[in-house]
Amino acid sequence: LMARRLVGAGARFVTLTYGGWDMHAQITRGMKGALPALDQGLTALIKDLDRSGQLATTLIMVSSEFGRTPHINLYYGRDHWSKAWSVVMAGARVARGCAFGATNQDGTEVVDGQCDHGQLFHTYLRAVGVDSSQSILVDGRDTPVADPSVGPVTEVIS
Repeated sequence: LMARRLVGAGARFVTLTYGGWDMHAQITRGMKGALPALDQGLTALIKDLDRSGQLATTLIMVSSEFGRTPHINLYYGRDHWSKAWSVVMAGARVARGCAFGATNQDGTEVVDGQCDHGQLFHTYLRAVGVDSSQSILVDGRDTPVADPSVGPVTEVIS
């Protein structure tokens, strides 16, 4: 609700944190509490922004610093897994219904569409209409807006 009000009031950037996802133990119990709240809140935000016409200019993204192991550990949880993880994006110039990338059958390795943080940053910028290939002056030095050695994941931008 606060994010929706901030966007409605003209805020250009809103960050929400929803902690408690580091479920190294008892993941079933943890997800029963956390997942419905995230699902309901995220869905309501996207629908409301779409109804008001603001979704077309608002980028929503959900991500974390790590993926999770594809297998449950001995404490009935999942540990950090940097080899495959997901980002959810909606709004702005993100193609509706788009799914990009795939892992192998076990979820242990990316087999299609691997990208890194630099590519994701370009993608976020492009989604909101910023030309991520440009540079800006910082203390008199020409500084790239984003890593010039990579570009956006164009498959998810409409």
